[in-house]
Amino acid sequence: MLEARNISLSAGTKDLLINASFRIGDRDRVGLVGLNGTGKSTLLRFISETGSDHSATSNGQIIRSSETTIGYLPQEISFEGDLENTALHYVLQANKKLNELSVSIERMQKELEDPGQNHESRSYHRLIEKFSEASHEFERLGGYKMEADAEKVLIGLGFSQKGFRKKVREFSGGWQMRLLIAKLLLQKPTLLLLDEPTNHLDIDSLRWLENYMLGYEHSCIIVSHDRFFLDKITTRTLEINFKTIHEYKGNYSYYEKEKAQRFELMMSKYENDLKKMAHLKAFVDRFRYKATKAKQAQSRLRQMQKLEEELQAPEEDLSGISFSFPKAMHSGKVVLKLEHVSKSWEQPDGSRKDVLHDIDLEVLRGDRIAIVGSNGAGKTTFCRIVSKDLDYDGRVIHGHNVSLNYFAQHQTENLDLDKSVFQEMMDAAPDAESQRKVRDILGCFLFSGDNVEKKTSVLSGGEKSRLSLAKILLQASNLLIMDEPTNHLDMRSKEMLIDALENYEGTLMLVSHDRYFLDSLVNKVIEIKNGSLKVYLGSYGEYLEKAERTWEAERKQEAASQKKKAKVKKTSSINPQKPSRGGLNKAKAEKLEGKIHDLEKQKQEYETTMGLPDFYSLPEEETRKTVEQYHELCAEIDSLYEEWESTEP
Repeated sequence: MLEARNISLSAGTKDLLINASFRIGDRDRVGLVGLNGTGKSTLLRFISETGSDHSATSNGQIIRSSETTIGYLPQEISFEGDLENTALHYVLQANKKLNELSVSIERMQKELEDPGQNHESRSYHRLIEKFSEASHEFERLGGYKMEADAEKVLIGLGFSQKGFRKKVREFSGGWQMRLLIAKLLLQKPTLLLLDEPTNHLDIDSLRWLENYMLGYEHSCIIVSHDRFFLDKITTRTLEINFKTIHEYKGNYSYYEKEKAQRFELMMSKYENDLKKMAHLKAFVDRFRYKATKAKQAQSRLRQMQKLEEELQAPEEDLSGISFSFPKAMHSGKVVLKLEHVSKSWEQPDGSRKDVLHDIDLEVLRGDRIAIVGSNGAGKTTFCRIVSKDLDYDGRVIHGHNVSLNYFAQHQTENLDLDKSVFQEMMDAAPDAESQRKVRDILGCFLFSGDNVEKKTSVLSGGEKSRLSLAKILLQASNLLIMDEPTNHLDMRSKEMLIDALENYEGTLMLVSHDRYFLDSLVNKVIEIKNGSLKVYLGSYGEYLEKAERTWEAERKQEAASQKKKAKVKKTSSINPQKPSRGGLNKAKAEKLEGKIHDLEKQKQEYETTMGLPDFYSLPEEETRKTVEQYHELCAEIDSLYEEWESTEP
């Protein structure tokens, strides 16, 4: 499908890739990984051939088959001329030909309905012919199914029916990103390039996207810091490291284990080569000027020089770098209490929407809580109320000796733009011991060398967020509330933060869409939905299992409700004078439902198997066969659903 040959990329004076090569085949699911700044986004832009990033230069070839089409989701988007489109109209532009036909049909229909038209004229009859031809072509290409498909994708990504009619400019950047994802999915390119697609998705839309991608019949390359997402979707991993690309034949968990093994082998070879060089050097130094040994010494010298040229230290092992939170006094047993807490926001039409309604909650010392819910459910509002950063109705009581630290999404507003990164950290350090940790902590969050002397005013949004997070780690507290702390962290920084939080002795409350991050840390989950709180005891993974059963029950109930409505509608339209085939078709529908149910169970078993960390350590042929069988099963289920939908009750 696509082959990259001898690719070299650079940004300014910094080389990102030098003569790197790789191939992408049909139905390949590739995770692209590497530390921040190694060139992942630059490589995707280069492959897409859509980038106009003048700060990057490139050489090499991208060879692709004539059938290959590429869809690209960048991290940063710009809609510009599309801002006045409605959400539905924007995604319907996915298929250019169908969109043009739709516009043409709509224009001709208006002309045909014009009262001033002469219905007997030749031009009017010619217009009817053109309208008929366009309508037939529109139907042949699936145009009448296109809108239904677009609505399904939009609903899956969290849009409401009301949201279909909203203009693009009325949505936030995160929702605009979802619109771009929807449009790309409807285009169905043979190679989909996704750069951090999960950044603006809540748990519901993320689960939908995962399931969609599992059934996607073409190839994709994904850059993501969500390891759960990579583990579930990808079957190969490409890592950018040391300005080249290394391939691993498995998902992210497989890559991590395989990389650790490769590092051990490389380190062992490196150490042996150093010993060998030391022996060669000792021989040369001892016998270089001894006539009887001079020839042997010269031979050893050449060996040593060649070995020195080939000698390369393995990638620096950063597993030993860590940091810890300053210790604070213990709080009382009850850390936090909410009594009849409510909060509402005024809507554009002047009405008020309840975000939280009459909430009661008790948080105990040692609780490690995930705050979850769909976008707009009130997670950030809840955190701000608990931190007393927002007005509310009711009572919020902080317990005995509670010292609270709050990392907010708007934390970057508190940075002093006239200070350097290093000075900002030093001024936030409360004592000499904390000041000694400043450079280590900055290194953990990707600030090193000259970067620590940069003014905060020139930092990117992601850099400001990382600096704000680093400052939080200098403050002692026994109640820590963090709202999306991992948004701008790479895998390495995220692991270091997890290690630090695992050893944190206080009470934790975390908002994050990163499931691995939450599953590593929490023992309780609070779900915010429709203004209420529901508490689940156990890990985040256990919560997801319980929630999955609830979601499945809701899906079945909704499907049954829709089917019942359809039956009532169709039954009422049957002519009682004519014999009905309803009994036969009902039997057929029930038979199809049974088959779909059985295949859905098989599909779930496949997904469970493919989600296991050691799945991709199996022989490549075995994993490939399993993945192919899974995709065949998905296709069969889709076909049966279409047949079921066309069956009259």
